[in-house]
Amino acid sequence: MRTGKAFMAFFVLYMILGLVFSRISFAEEEKKDGYFTVYEEKTNKKIFTTARVVNVGDEYLDEDNNLYEIFKVEGDRGYARFKEKVDIEKALSALQDVEDESALKTSRLQGKRLVAIYHTHSDESYVPTDGKASIPYKGGIFKVGEALKEALERRGITVIHSNQPHDPHDAAAYQRSRRTAMELLKKGPDALIDIHRDAVPAEEYSGHVNGQPIAKIRLVVGRQNPQIQSINNFAWQLKAVADKKYPGLMKGIFYGKGSYNQDLFPRTILVEAGTYTNHRDKAQEGVEILADVIATTLYGSDYQKKAAPGTGGTTQVPGEGGSAVKNILWIIIFGAIGFIAYLLVSTGGWKELSSKLGRFMGSEFTNFLGSLKSKERGGNRGDRAGDEG
Repeated sequence: MRTGKAFMAFFVLYMILGLVFSRISFAEEEKKDGYFTVYEEKTNKKIFTTARVVNVGDEYLDEDNNLYEIFKVEGDRGYARFKEKVDIEKALSALQDVEDESALKTSRLQGKRLVAIYHTHSDESYVPTDGKASIPYKGGIFKVGEALKEALERRGITVIHSNQPHDPHDAAAYQRSRRTAMELLKKGPDALIDIHRDAVPAEEYSGHVNGQPIAKIRLVVGRQNPQIQSINNFAWQLKAVADKKYPGLMKGIFYGKGSYNQDLFPRTILVEAGTYTNHRDKAQEGVEILADVIATTLYGSDYQKKAAPGTGGTTQVPGEGGSAVKNILWIIIFGAIGFIAYLLVSTGGWKELSSKLGRFMGSEFTNFLGSLKSKERGGNRGDRAGDEG
C-alpha cells in the first residue's frame, strides 16, 4: 500500500515538473515554412526577420542597439514597440574596467582556456554550398562550427567541438541536445556555444566587415530561464566588443520564448551564423571574426599572452552568483512541492494532513520535548553525583 502511495506522490511531482518545464523546453519552435517579419508599431518599418517562432513578449536589440518588444503577432507578421536605446558602451566599459579588460570570470581550470561548441540543429545546411537546406545528421553547420574551432585554436584556446547529431529538427531537439550540453559542461569550459543558421532571405544576413563580405551573426537569448541576467550580460559584452572592433558583424540579439538550454550555464549563447541561402564560406568567415570577439570578451584584449601560473584569466559576470542562488532556490521549491505531494497522497488530503500535523504538534511533539527535558534532568543529576564523588 505504501509503495502505491509513494508511486502516486512521485507521479504527481513528475506531472508538476513536466508542466513547468514543458512550457520552457518546447517553446524554442521554428516556423516550418517561411519566416516571421516584425515591424515597428507606428512607422511600419521592418525591424527584423526570423524563422524562429515569434511570440508576444519577445524582444529584439537591433544592430544600432534599439530595443523593441513584440506586442502583437498576426500570421507571419509581428508588431513591436520601441522600448529604449541601449547604451551598449556600458557593457564595453565594464569589460575594460575589470582586470585589464578581462570581462568574465572563468572556471580557472588550471589556467587552461577552454571553449565548447555544439549544434542543436545538426541538419542545418547552406543551399548554395551544400546543395540542400537540410542534410540529416551531418549538415553543413558542422563545418561552420569547425571553422570557429580552428579560429579559436589559432588564438591559443582549447576547443571541444561536438559532432553529436540531435535530429530530427523538431521542438524536442533542444531536449536531446541538452544531454550533449551537460556532457560538455563536465569538461569545465569557459563558454558554451550552440551554432545555428537562420532560414530567411540571403540579404538579411549579407554584410561586410572591413570590406570583406561575410554572413552576419545574430545572437539568441532565451528569456525563460533563471540565468537571464548573466546570459544577457554575456550577449551584450559580445556585441559591445564586436561593435567596437568589427562594425557590421553583429546583426542583433533576439530574446525568444524558451531557454535554449541557457539555464545550464551563465556563459552560454546561441549563435545564428548567416542563413540557409548564404554561401557557407561566408558564414565560416563570419565566425572566424567572431572567434576574436569571443576571445576578447572572455580573456581580454591581450588574451594571447599566457596567464601567470595559478591565476584566472577573467572576472565574474555581474549577476552570475545571484543566478546560482536562484537555481538552488528552484531546487528547494521543487523538493518542497514533491514532499507536500507525497504527504497529501499518503494522508488522503489536506484535511487529514492538517489533523495529523495538529495531533503531532499537540501531543507527540510535546511528549518528545518532555522526554528530552527528563533526560537532561537525569544527566544533570548524574553530573552532580559524579562531582560529589
